[in-house]
Amino acid sequence: MYLKNAWYVAAWSHELGDELITRTICDQPVLLYRKENGEAVAIGNLCPHRFAPLHMGRKVGDNVQCMYHGMVFGESGACVLNPHRGGVISPAMRVPAFPLIERHGAIWLWTGEADAADEALLPDYSCYSAPGFAVIRGVMDVAANYELISDNLLDLTHADFLHEGTLSSEAITISKLETLEAGSTVWANRWCPNGDAAPVWGQLMESQLGMKATDPVDHWLYMRWDAPGHLLLDVGITPPSQPRDKGAWVFTGHHLTPVSQDRTLYYWTVVRNHGLDDPAVEAFWQGSIDYAFAVQDKPMIEAQQAALAGRHIDELRPVGIPADVAGAKARRMLARLIAGEARGERARPGSEKLDALLARQEGSADPVLPVV
Repeated sequence: MYLKNAWYVAAWSHELGDELITRTICDQPVLLYRKENGEAVAIGNLCPHRFAPLHMGRKVGDNVQCMYHGMVFGESGACVLNPHRGGVISPAMRVPAFPLIERHGAIWLWTGEADAADEALLPDYSCYSAPGFAVIRGVMDVAANYELISDNLLDLTHADFLHEGTLSSEAITISKLETLEAGSTVWANRWCPNGDAAPVWGQLMESQLGMKATDPVDHWLYMRWDAPGHLLLDVGITPPSQPRDKGAWVFTGHHLTPVSQDRTLYYWTVVRNHGLDDPAVEAFWQGSIDYAFAVQDKPMIEAQQAALAGRHIDELRPVGIPADVAGAKARRMLARLIAGEARGERARPGSEKLDALLARQEGSADPVLPVV
């Protein structure tokens, strides 16, 4: 039920220091650590002798020692020391080794065949380190399947109801949804001209833009989904008919790493172009995201998961509405990729480079849809 030949966020870079840390990714136990030169390593977390967790062990140079019976494993996953009599090492005394890339402030882990690991399939999140922007990061543990979270993010009309008082805006609900597919990417784009701003934007209008919270704005919400569960929302406001540099906007990143079929680690970011050195603005966005995700989204999605009681959502024959189109496209895309992988096929990249997208948007608040 998982896309194996794909990149998943295993941790934010700042989480990985001198200590051993563990993650479960797509039901696979993973151990993460840094070598003495700072390079990140990901290997299986269970010693093949008696399946003791290696994260309860210790680093020995660039290797890891199991503290149950003392076997030492290297970055290749192979046992490099058997301290017991004779010191014979069986070829089977090894753990998996996972390809990884450290980029965009994240540790990206490949869960499939090592020789199939393809950096071209890593989605573009260069906005995380783009000049003129500031970034905050977080992670949330959600007791739900990752596709339910993708559904939530690809249908932003829920904001007017679930996020009442924060992200709510009727302009979103009545806006036209435009969707596109390219490779393993789905776009869900909404353009909301000359409407009321959501309360969270209203606060920024007064503090950052010198506008009244009741002034009309052009509002855009452009969501990109990349398989298996990486999303980037380009969202902002500007005075009607004005370019986006006259307004305020953020990119919000959403990386959904399945722990199991009913649990997800949700890695999120907010990348902003305003208040770059203002602690109050950073605290504003941190608090807004914490409230929207943890207090509003999370309980609803976890309640959905509980109601499904182990069933796939399609078994309940959900009644669709037009706003479901992007989520349905992403689900079908992922199902096709998983089925194709079972037939030996490999995914092809479909994400458009962010700098190219921004170049087309320059001078206009309404981003031009990517060409397929």
